[in-house]
Amino acid sequence: MSTALPFLTLPDPLVTGEGALDPLGLAMISDRLADEILPGLRARMSRPRFLSAMAVSAAVCENLEDRLAADGITPAFLVFEWLVVEAFVRAGSRDETRGTPGTLKAQEVCNSRDVLSHRTYLKVPNVFGFHGVYKPLARDLGIVDDNMQLGDRGYELLKVWQAERQLDGFLESALASGEGRQARQMLRSAVEDGLAAGFTRRSGSWQGWAFLAEHLSPANIGEKEAACLARFFQDPEREPRGEMFRLLQKVCDEVDLSEDQIVSASVLRKCSRDLADRLNAIVAYESVCGILEEAFDWIRFLSTHSRERPIDAGTFAEEVRSASLARDLAGRLGAAEQALAVSSLNVQQKFAQLAKTFAGVRDATDLFETVLTRHDVVQKAKPPEGKRPWFERSPDGATFVRVPYRLAERPSTTHGWNRPYRIHSVLSFLRDLRDAYGAA
Repeated sequence: MSTALPFLTLPDPLVTGEGALDPLGLAMISDRLADEILPGLRARMSRPRFLSAMAVSAAVCENLEDRLAADGITPAFLVFEWLVVEAFVRAGSRDETRGTPGTLKAQEVCNSRDVLSHRTYLKVPNVFGFHGVYKPLARDLGIVDDNMQLGDRGYELLKVWQAERQLDGFLESALASGEGRQARQMLRSAVEDGLAAGFTRRSGSWQGWAFLAEHLSPANIGEKEAACLARFFQDPEREPRGEMFRLLQKVCDEVDLSEDQIVSASVLRKCSRDLADRLNAIVAYESVCGILEEAFDWIRFLSTHSRERPIDAGTFAEEVRSASLARDLAGRLGAAEQALAVSSLNVQQKFAQLAKTFAGVRDATDLFETVLTRHDVVQKAKPPEGKRPWFERSPDGATFVRVPYRLAERPSTTHGWNRPYRIHSVLSFLRDLRDAYGAA
């Protein structure tokens, strides 16, 4: 029986018909810009140890890549993931397993004495489980390939892990002996049985639970394993990601600073010209986003406080701040277009489309109508069949914000970065690595 308490993890996102995220469709460009400074990283990443867990998974599931479980859906690596997450709940500590996707689900399953399976685990495990979250980076680093097979760097990482955990034989041939070989056979058998049954077919007394919690918990990285991962991240052949990791080492405890504050205070002053150009492209793009989002929020705010009466473009234009937003927009668009010249052609094309949408804005009335039109277009294009706008509008332009999207407080005129650029993920990685091998 597990004594571990429930704890917060990466969520299993709710399915919603509202489309409450990214109401102006600004995230796609920011994702591409983030790729240009930190390829492979994602904002949901926080614990580098999952890269080691994926390498272990690839070794255990070797030659099982084409098999599916009895449910006809689940591949071998997800069966291994079931085992790992259940092990963390059964035998892991709260602190050592913090940040593991799916543990709330696993805790519920264990409490109800059910089994982990496609039915009881995450709704979209290929996206929200730890394999799904960390695969882009594991693939980019060469730890696994697209089919979750072990890559050259995955083999290198496992050799370090095997030696440091005193698991001789884990990676060796069938003729090898040692605790590692026995452990691999134990895990392989559990995966094969899970495939055959379609669920984690192991009792609460299985020794594999303790093994997985001891050797793969996110906070339990060995010193040499951490050094190996740090070397991968800081690889000078993978700039500018390597440079970002090196520059951020000395500020990894700045958890209270926003990403834009960290960049302006600690990165732009010391980085190479190439990285500075890429970061300044982000600064310029977010400057445009800040104007558009503030205008959008003023519409929400004015509608919220209109005493249940609709507002229109005239109401928006009467607000002093609206005129300055409309006046500043053209200059910000032009500056961003120049700054984004260092970015990929794809980014430049997408920004050109955005700029074209707002090119005709001359005053606050234009800004009101163009922002709302942009919002309607973005919402209608969201999969699978479009989402509802945040506003109700009549043919004559009368507008009121729907209740879930009312805004009680006046919008801020200070614009930071409202989209993640993965810098906090790097800092979280660096804190884990520093705790393991003491490098600051």
